[in-house]
Amino acid sequence: MTIYRSFLAVFFPLLIIIIAVVGAQPEIAGKIKAGARHGDALAQYELARLYFGGGELPQNTEKAIYWVKKAVAQGEPHAQQALGFLYLQGQGVPKDEALAFKLLHAAAEQNMSGSQGYLAYAYGRGIGVPQNVDKFLLWVQRAAMNGDAGSQFNVGILYLTGEILDRNSDEARYWLLKAANQGLVEAQVTLGEVYAQGIDTEPDVVGACKWFAIAGTQGHPQANAYLMQITQTMTREQMDEAAAQANKWLDEQAQ
Repeated sequence: MTIYRSFLAVFFPLLIIIIAVVGAQPEIAGKIKAGARHGDALAQYELARLYFGGGELPQNTEKAIYWVKKAVAQGEPHAQQALGFLYLQGQGVPKDEALAFKLLHAAAEQNMSGSQGYLAYAYGRGIGVPQNVDKFLLWVQRAAMNGDAGSQFNVGILYLTGEILDRNSDEARYWLLKAANQGLVEAQVTLGEVYAQGIDTEPDVVGACKWFAIAGTQGHPQANAYLMQITQTMTREQMDEAAAQANKWLDEQAQ
């Protein structure tokens, strides 16, 4: 079981394409409409989400784009991020990577973690901008601190491998755990490997087994193989404890 992850190993550009407000009631939709028409930027963004996803309002991409642009004109960061990703993908609007980057940068400056994660990806890979390690590090750390799971994973890997950041196994475990607890399966498997190997500390077979089991429920191709491998070294009591911890985590997520 050997850990290997490359630079920027995982990045999930949150294509927060504008999803519907789940369970919105007709009266709520009416209030959102009224707020949007009176110039409330957040209401305009929420109305765009309703039109984009359908549900309480008929799906209407044209109206969704209209209202999200109204919100963007007022500097609303959720709208900037949503419209930026729409331009990046060419969904509902013509594909325009330059405009997408401008919008995502504006959203990132307002602490939208998905946009910050994308800027880290862009500067790290040199996608649409010159590759810039300093800017990559700036944005990946800001995104991680603001809760972006993919960025938390990447920061963990940087600490684990000693790439760009000084190697620090405690920091690596901290950030990998943050990402794993958000359900990022790659972080869960990597954290299991870290615990199994006991990097700079004693191995934690119970913790490793827990995370391999959790990742296995998400269909990770290697998690179940790792799980079978590590259980061969465990006592029945250790396996029962790992199962209890995994089930507790899964139950909490379901709630």
